[in-house]
Formats: sequence, C-alpha cells, structure tokens
Amino acid sequence: MTTPDPAATGRAASPAYTAQPRSPRIPLICPRCGHEQQVVPGGPERAVRVVHVGTGREACEPEDLAKAPDDGS
Repeated sequence: MTTPDPAATGRAASPAYTAQPRSPRIPLICPRCGHEQQVVPGGPERAVRVVHVGTGREACEPEDLAKAPDDGS
C-alpha cells in the first residue's frame, strides 16, 4: 500500500497539531485573597505551580489577607 501524495490532496504531509479556536479563558481566583492566579507549567523535575499574577509567588501578600472577607468557616 502506498501513502497518498500530500501535494495532490492539498494537505500537509504530517499535521501533528491542528490549531483550534480557543474559548475564553476563565481566570483562576485565589480563595484566600481574591486576586487572579496563573498556572506555571512544571518540567521533568518541577511540579506545576499556581502563582499570583501580580507577584509571581504562591503565597498571598499579608496586606491582601488582612483585606480579604471572612467566610465564617
């Protein structure tokens, strides 16, 4: 069996990834201080981390915790 010529069909020879339109991003919100967070991908020797967008740190800023509403729990 022969492989069809990609030029004849007008398609790429090896489409490993086809870009799809992305849906709107839902922001991650810190449950402790209410600020936006982002996921930082890990690697072979690092775990995935969730950090605050403004500071790049995992921990909340102390002044933000003082202003956070008490949820009563």
